[in-house]
Amino acid sequence: MIQRLLYLPLLTGALLSAQAGPAAKPAESPGAEPAPQDVAIVKITPYKPSILRDPFSAPSDERPVDALDVIEDIAVKGMIRKDGKNFAIVSDSRGNVRWLPVGHRFKDGEITSISDKSVTFHQWELNTTNRSVFRTITKTFKREEGKR
Repeated sequence: MIQRLLYLPLLTGALLSAQAGPAAKPAESPGAEPAPQDVAIVKITPYKPSILRDPFSAPSDERPVDALDVIEDIAVKGMIRKDGKNFAIVSDSRGNVRWLPVGHRFKDGEITSISDKSVTFHQWELNTTNRSVFRTITKTFKREEGKR
């Protein structure tokens, strides 16, 4: 019985190869283009990562200067007019002070107008993509201590 099981794969392979027969080449006409042999051409593409970092270092908690803050963390200090544009002077929860123009986007809103006494924001929900439903927030400039 064991001897029959050993010969079974050999006989099956021989029968399958006999059924296929010799490979016949199609007749080529003199004006016809040769058919491509490989359907998929494998092309070697080297991997070039664009962001290089040390995978063994711990991620830092520092965010870039223009990281997306929420409007509630922004304190409005004043405004500056430069080259005909109004800029709002704001400070975030980390103490960074920046000049921001009209149209600057935050994580949950954007600056819509800057006047001499206040800055107006449009704020929308964080968990939605619908930007047409918003609430208007107006923050007035904070008085600095020591000024009268």
